[in-house]
Amino acid sequence: MIKFFRKMRQNLLMENKTGKYFKYAIGEIVLVVIGILIALQVNNWNEIRKFNKEGVKIMQELKSEFLDNRIVLEERIRFLDNANNCVRTVLGFMNKESAEIQQTNIDSIINKSLGYGNYNPANSTILELISSGKLNLIKNNSLKKNLFKWLQILEDSDEDFKNQDLQTATLLIPYLYKNISMKNLNTLNTYFKNKEVEKKSELFTGDYSKVFHDLEFENLYQDKLLWNTTMLNHYKDLDTLALEIINQTN
Repeated sequence: MIKFFRKMRQNLLMENKTGKYFKYAIGEIVLVVIGILIALQVNNWNEIRKFNKEGVKIMQELKSEFLDNRIVLEERIRFLDNANNCVRTVLGFMNKESAEIQQTNIDSIINKSLGYGNYNPANSTILELISSGKLNLIKNNSLKKNLFKWLQILEDSDEDFKNQDLQTATLLIPYLYKNISMKNLNTLNTYFKNKEVEKKSELFTGDYSKVFHDLEFENLYQDKLLWNTTMLNHYKDLDTLALEIINQTN
């Protein structure tokens, strides 16, 4: 087409038809501009298509990541909930008579009550989105807010874990070391069975009357109940939020 216009211009110049020459020249310019605009539009469509394709991929990765995270989180909630129930059972024995205490396997209850642990989900997709500046690929503003909210609650739950760990390591465990048999507790742990620990301690009679009438012991378990409950509430908030994020990625 451009060659056609060029040939026409040459013929018009040779025939000294200046007016028509300028018309064809303008037509050639308009044709070139239209061609450039079409090329830009096609390029823009391709960029939008690539943008949308990457956005879909990110949604799929987020969904897969949070489905896996939720499986682990539900297990942590069950574990901590069981530990918390044992903490309440221990507190329920405070100031009880020795005969009533002896009817229960206190070793088992205390062993289970000591359980706690941090939750470390996979956040590679979220962190990659933030570090690479690709958050704009997520068009759902509510989803973006929930992703930041997820990270914030995780930070809070990690702080709970640190407080729980500090209280257990510096106060509760040292108290138990002085007042009960840790060997008796270890006999209940599967990784000790038929190995290091084979039978209960011969130095501890199994009489828990002393600790169940000790205010310090009660205070230690009351603190444990507080931190366990705080962690559990944060984990449940995370579970609700994870489910919402999964639904938003559909």
